[in-house]
Amino acid sequence: MDINCYFNNAAPAIFDEIVVPKRSDFFDMQSISVGLVSDYDPLTDVTSTSCLDADTLGTSTPLLLDTTVDRIEHNALSEAHRDAWIPADHTRKILRSIATSAAGASHLDRENLTMPGLAVQGDMPDLIKNASIHFLGEDENIHRNVLTASDVTQDERGLRNLIQAGCYRAAVNLSGRLLAIYAQGYGKINQPSKHTPHSLQLWYTRLALLVKLRQMDVLENESRPFGNLDKPDMYFTFYPELYGTRPGSMASFAFRLLLAEIPSYYDKAKQALDNLYKLLATVHQIIANFRAGLSGEGTHAKISESDQREAVKLWTARRSRILISIVNCAIGMRNYILAIEILEDLCKLPDWTAEQIGILRSAIGRVHLFLGDVSAAEKFLVRGIKGEKTTSVRELVDSGLMAVAQNAFQEAYTYFQSASAIDPSNVMLINNMAVCLLYTGQLRAAVWLFESIVNRNPLKSLQEPILLNMCTSYELHTTHCKQPKLHLLRQLNRYKGDAADIQCLKLAM
Repeated sequence: MDINCYFNNAAPAIFDEIVVPKRSDFFDMQSISVGLVSDYDPLTDVTSTSCLDADTLGTSTPLLLDTTVDRIEHNALSEAHRDAWIPADHTRKILRSIATSAAGASHLDRENLTMPGLAVQGDMPDLIKNASIHFLGEDENIHRNVLTASDVTQDERGLRNLIQAGCYRAAVNLSGRLLAIYAQGYGKINQPSKHTPHSLQLWYTRLALLVKLRQMDVLENESRPFGNLDKPDMYFTFYPELYGTRPGSMASFAFRLLLAEIPSYYDKAKQALDNLYKLLATVHQIIANFRAGLSGEGTHAKISESDQREAVKLWTARRSRILISIVNCAIGMRNYILAIEILEDLCKLPDWTAEQIGILRSAIGRVHLFLGDVSAAEKFLVRGIKGEKTTSVRELVDSGLMAVAQNAFQEAYTYFQSASAIDPSNVMLINNMAVCLLYTGQLRAAVWLFESIVNRNPLKSLQEPILLNMCTSYELHTTHCKQPKLHLLRQLNRYKGDAADIQCLKLAM
């Protein structure tokens, strides 16, 4: 029996934080630091190397890049340099007229305004709670102890608490309440309203959560009104009564990047790729402007040498961040050659740490594995010096992936086991070991290994890809698989927030 079909459920992404979703931990929150429950997108029906693909690496390039960008974002660099953006000529003309007109922006036509709103009315339900009541009865509900939107403060702090607790659906619900305060609630699409950096940060958070929850119809409808964030009301200059002559974009760079990526989540990868290259062109121009001693927008400005250096450093890191998103998008389109070319170009950039270079090289090797070119992958995934001891988790995982590509599953198991000894908290390594056992015909041992990690650390182990693989193993192991699946549902109900998709349990409602 070919069990490969049961495990082809991880999107063939090199960088888990982006395609998760990114997917985006997918969030590059500027004011909210969160850790996501899972780095995987287990329900995307795409042929890949499954749980033995590049996603097994716990530390990814986007995460390292986000850390670099975040550190630069929060230094003493001027807000004007961080918020810099180059508006289109049409937008620039409107902003210039607003700055010189006593009438301000009151006369603008609707097509020059950004008019978002919620696409759904009411709260998203807690599907884990509903499934538990359906299968286990009302009594099980007394063990459900998770936060809802009404249990936290009705502000950004409450939103942060919900995200940190893994209650993404409740966080979406709270974001809707907070956006309604800005007259951007349900039924407000195409209705004029005012924007602030805070309201745009709320939208960024909400859309990122919708990506994580795979609510694609809602995501598409709610992201569409923002376009490419280039309407005049996306800039501080649009509101002279509030911000005076402050230049720059009210929308964060992270929001622009997310909106550029979003079409790839609903099967429009080419549109996302076009968006990302347009974003890249603007960032290239901003870097050139700073290097020329100008402002980011290209106007003459007084800028110190230290600020100039820091601005170039920030925007260069942002450029690399866009390139990583292009790699993910290219892989989603199965354009592996483009992905390899960009990764190789990234490797040539200066100022990478040894760890970052190692991760980039691993990524190149893993794309070669997607292509089926094992010999090319070996050049990047296997240590160059013979006899040199492999000690890092990443190197051991790379060696394990090479073994998998050569159908040497027992050897792969040994590599993943060695990596797990170094990083015992990494549950995905245990997952990979269990899958190797499945491929070597040791089904009972695989089931035991899955169950042991879930029982030992349910908070960390109850992730969708692990649950999906467990339930598949149960189906292969016995015809009486409903009871162990219900036990997993009971654990989900007691230990996890509201974000998990219960389809991973393969229970017929």
